[in-house]
Amino acid sequence: MKHLKNKMIRCLGRVMLLCLCAVMIAGTALANEIVDIGVEGYDTTGYDCTLPDGRMIFTGSQGEPGNYMNSRARILCLNPDKTVSWEYIDSAEGSWSAHGVTLMKDGTLCVRLCNSPYQTRAEDKLVFFTQDGQPTGREIQLDVTETKEGYFNYGICDFGIITYYHANDSDDRDKEYREYTDWDGNKLFRLDGPEMLVARLIEEEDGIVLLGNERGQNGAAKIMKIDWQGNTVWENTLPFITEANRGAMIHCGIQTSDGGYLGVLLERPLDLQDKWKTALVKFSSTGRVLWMNEESFDKQPSSMFEDLIEYDGKYVLEFEDKERFDSLKMPVRYLWFDAEGKELGITELYIRKEELPRLADSKEAQASGWMMLVMEDGLWGNFICCNDSENHENNMASMDGILMKIPEL
Repeated sequence: MKHLKNKMIRCLGRVMLLCLCAVMIAGTALANEIVDIGVEGYDTTGYDCTLPDGRMIFTGSQGEPGNYMNSRARILCLNPDKTVSWEYIDSAEGSWSAHGVTLMKDGTLCVRLCNSPYQTRAEDKLVFFTQDGQPTGREIQLDVTETKEGYFNYGICDFGIITYYHANDSDDRDKEYREYTDWDGNKLFRLDGPEMLVARLIEEEDGIVLLGNERGQNGAAKIMKIDWQGNTVWENTLPFITEANRGAMIHCGIQTSDGGYLGVLLERPLDLQDKWKTALVKFSSTGRVLWMNEESFDKQPSSMFEDLIEYDGKYVLEFEDKERFDSLKMPVRYLWFDAEGKELGITELYIRKEELPRLADSKEAQASGWMMLVMEDGLWGNFICCNDSENHENNMASMDGILMKIPEL
């Protein structure tokens, strides 16, 4: 009897050990792959572009620990294996940030640096670097003068600089314009008046493609192409999906590898508390609708759409339930489609506080999606995380940039 009892105890011990091993293996399988690109204190580093040699450029701000308003512009370059190639922290003090990187034809990098203390732009300039992070000494100052009538904003891309003039008074919208200038300061063309609200601009050799919506309270979703003289090459204003709405727009637009375009069509309901009508739309190279998938979104809850990417022959859309609102209690979701718009499935990324650098000991934490990027070992997401403190200063001081591997189908 005693022998049988000892045998049962040994068997029970082996069963418990196997269960413990299974739990440990499962825990390991569920662990997220994370790369910390943040720093101590305030940090808003986000992915910007990938260089021809596979290195990735991230830009943002690095705040003084304990004082997020005193921040410096930060540029981070990672090797394809995610190790640091180089890092640049600008010496200027204030509320500086770096964002927008263009690889010039001469091989240098053009980066926009902005100083915005107390939410007011004090300085805006373009600074040029070698691909190894050394300033070349070339800078272009941008006019940030604001008057009671309006103010300027800027964008950069391969062809040059985009100057936006915004009117402060809604009655003066017809005075707004968008001007395109090459890198030698030559004016390419200017678009006067509110032709459309642009959510995404895609540059091409023979012109630019604009995705967004018509101006006006009930403006329809629109895609159009303009050549380098400012002439309209083609345009397509999409019909509404529903009869009663508050207008529509094309969001998250990208150019696809086959020369076409892809975007998320969002149609505002009359009651903004209701669910927005949503569809994934594929356009031809001339803006003609090739297909539209509404069904995949009809069965999803009201969602916010963060980013859209083409990856491994598929289209991936990052989205999250509006109830999530950066909470770690709900996952970030990824909706996968084939090249013809057929839904392939959904993967989910659960972000755990215990895995977040410098936030593991926080009472609560939150994370917001930034964008997706393709790395040598798959698809990754760039997130900004922070503690969920009700104290604004503490909340801002804890912001961190991280990379997380996205579950794939």
